[in-house]
Amino acid sequence: MMALRDLLSALEEEGAAEHERAQQNRRRQAAEILADAQERAAKVHEDVVAAAETAARQEADDLLITARFTARRAVRTARDDALDEVLGQVREQVLALPGSPDGPAIAAACLEEAVAAMPRATTVHVHPADATLRLEATARVVADLEHGGVVVEDDQGRYIDNTYLTRLANTWPEIRAGLSNSWDRDS
Repeated sequence: MMALRDLLSALEEEGAAEHERAQQNRRRQAAEILADAQERAAKVHEDVVAAAETAARQEADDLLITARFTARRAVRTARDDALDEVLGQVREQVLALPGSPDGPAIAAACLEEAVAAMPRATTVHVHPADATLRLEATARVVADLEHGGVVVEDDQGRYIDNTYLTRLANTWPEIRAGLSNSWDRDS
């Protein structure tokens, strides 16, 4: 009977050893699974962080581009508004010339220039405040303009518009460009 006990003991020891090997094998597999999972988690974390950084950089770049565009548009709008204001002020000053102390001299200069360009003028249109302008030619003076300067006509229907507003309209693009360029140099 002793032999049976020894046999049972040996089987028990062998079972315990087999159980211990299986436990060690499971712990090793669990450790490998855990290490693999940690490695994958670290990679996923790394990928997520890299994607977030890339997205954040792109968003920052987009915001910067938008901010620069908005700033350029705001500067352009401010310049356009300033130029419109300058034009409005000049226009007001030009409209105020007839009847002002400088009005007759400026109207006479416009008349002289227009008649020099059209020496056979037969009619000269002026603002009522400039109706006293004297001509060396025999052109008829008609005081019917709403603003200063002159319009001269010949008997064939040709005319030269040398009014202040027309002169301003003709020179404004160049004046505007000059002002814009000077602002660019100043900035």
